[in-house]
Amino acid sequence: MIWIGIALILAGSIINFIVSEEHPGVCFGILLACFGAAIMTASRYETAPTAMDVYQGKTTLEITYKDSVAVDSVVVFKDKEK
Repeated sequence: MIWIGIALILAGSIINFIVSEEHPGVCFGILLACFGAAIMTASRYETAPTAMDVYQGKTTLEITYKDSVAVDSVVVFKDKEK
């Protein structure tokens, strides 16, 4: 999904660059670029673990220690290959 968003942003930028301000293609290019950015933003949230994923045991907790003190923790998906 991120590649589609990047492609739409680039296509919108190219359309805006090629078409002059007098033509309606400029609005189309801006809308295309905005749509691409929306797709990229939406695809970011699709990969985040949900509460149901934690409940079903699909995730694990990674804890970062500094001098034997826990300073950070992150919920990540378990590897499917193991």
